[in-house]
Amino acid sequence: MGRLCVLVGPMGWRVILAMCLLLAIAACKTARTAAPGGRAEANSEKAVDEPTKDLPPDLYKEMPIFPGATIEHVRKPTRTMREILFSTEAELSPIVAYYKEQLKEKDFHVTSALIMPARKTWSCGFDLNGRPGSIMLYPSEQNKSRMTIALMYELPTKRNDSLLEPREDFDVVGPGEIFEPPPNRLKKQ
Repeated sequence: MGRLCVLVGPMGWRVILAMCLLLAIAACKTARTAAPGGRAEANSEKAVDEPTKDLPPDLYKEMPIFPGATIEHVRKPTRTMREILFSTEAELSPIVAYYKEQLKEKDFHVTSALIMPARKTWSCGFDLNGRPGSIMLYPSEQNKSRMTIALMYELPTKRNDSLLEPREDFDVVGPGEIFEPPPNRLKKQ
């Protein structure tokens, strides 16, 4: 051991210790980067279709559906959102005109809209009574002559009445006279 101390010297130990620390940190970082890959696979499993292609009962009652559009996918809810994919043979312009008119007519509040005719896409954000949603139009990946209508919306919140404060009704008319404060006797000059 004495020969090693003489060989390395007083500054050599610090260099060896620093190298060991760097190797340990590098090993920790390598282990951390492997974990997110596993998480991404778990998140991709969440986009699962419902067993049926029927419109879900939690969809807005007032939601307009483009005439002739067929339901391709109804995704199971992920957290508080659900997605429904429709397809149609109609062109972009009539679909956009239909949704602009119908959303306004059914009292949806359009919060944003963007059209890109060159890409044949349109997106529209809206809300109804505080429940946000969006519609995206784009060419189908399988058949470019068909349009996909992607409708995404927030699920309605379930109200838990046990969390609300109890309502208190006070007796406004009581057995005595109503108190009236005396008039202010100090006059401003």
